[in-house]
Amino acid sequence: MSNSLENFTDWQTWQLLELNQSETNATLISSREEPISSEKLIEEKQNFSSLEAQNIAENSQYVEELTTEAHQLGFIEGKKVGYQAGFEQGFQDGKKQGQEQALIQEQTIIETWKNLLSEFSHSLENVDHVITTKLLQIALMATKQVLEQPTLSERDHTDLLNNLNQLLQQKPLFSGKLVLYIHPEQIEFVEQHLGSLLQLKGWHLAADPQLHLGGCRVIAEDGEIDMSIATRWQELCKLYAPEAFS
Repeated sequence: MSNSLENFTDWQTWQLLELNQSETNATLISSREEPISSEKLIEEKQNFSSLEAQNIAENSQYVEELTTEAHQLGFIEGKKVGYQAGFEQGFQDGKKQGQEQALIQEQTIIETWKNLLSEFSHSLENVDHVITTKLLQIALMATKQVLEQPTLSERDHTDLLNNLNQLLQQKPLFSGKLVLYIHPEQIEFVEQHLGSLLQLKGWHLAADPQLHLGGCRVIAEDGEIDMSIATRWQELCKLYAPEAFS
């Protein structure tokens, strides 16, 4: 019996402890479930609003920083791309412009050289013409001096005979009386070689001291043939150097 009481007492004690524990928990729970006051609610709402505003501000700042960074990256990349494109375009434009300027300068140089060569060629032609004219003048003047020498030579007789034979073999150019004028020193020579032929043709021989040796003149009533040295020399000068002796 005593054992039973002891067991009961122990059980009751455990039961009490469990109940007390349960009551304590209930008290804690009930204390937690007590209604929150309006002041506390307002305070928590304010705290929440403050936290929400802070979060929004932080997010806005973060978004702004991202936007700024994106703009900077975009600007750098765009600048890089634009610089590259501009460099290539500028290089092509500069190359084209340089080629055009080089072509213009080359064409100018070519035209300048063409003009210089043309002027040089024209100058050479003028020099050749001047030299040729001068040489002809010298040659003709030398010939004149030789022809005008007073000393009679075999060449003078030969020239005169050739001229007279040419005139005598031609058909009569004039009618009437013909007079053949030659240098006085060649009268005797002509009479010896052509005297009979001149009489046959009806030509009269006469002397003219103004004529050069080797030359002659035939004068008729209706014309004249001048084969004097001076006349032939003038014709030669006009033929080969008309500007110098005009």
